Amino acid sequence: MLLSGCKARPKPPVIVRVLRDLRSPYGSEMDRRILDFQGNNPRLPSGERVVVQTETGDFKDMLQKQNSSSEDVDLIILNSTDDAQYSPAVQLAMPRAVNICAGLKACPTNVPAIVPPQISGPRRDGAQLFADFLQKPPAS
Repeated sequence: MLLSGCKARPKPPVIVRVLRDLRSPYGSEMDRRILDFQGNNPRLPSGERVVVQTETGDFKDMLQKQNSSSEDVDLIILNSTDDAQYSPAVQLAMPRAVNICAGLKACPTNVPAIVPPQISGPRRDGAQLFADFLQKPPAS
């Protein structure tokens, strides 16, 4: 009888930290896509909710700080493949990049999104879920 009043506490959400250029030509479109994603109440198969958080700061500087052991960013969205030149770690990860241009209206021919190889577990799963969402055209 004492246990009947206890409720299971919900799991904390998985925070997906995204590094992107807030001043990019498609920045406002990316804001809309993030809102669309969050509006769908995304969840991992384990039931954990996924929340996207954009890292703020100087994009080029933050990109240069990325290395093969950085775990402060779960998804890196470049303006173009040329941005990879600012980080050797990003250059190495480029073969795994996906093009999210289909999910944006105002974009160049290739907008790479990379889940760094050192990211693992639920954070990797959440980042991949968001990257998969961004590869699809927005609903009209």
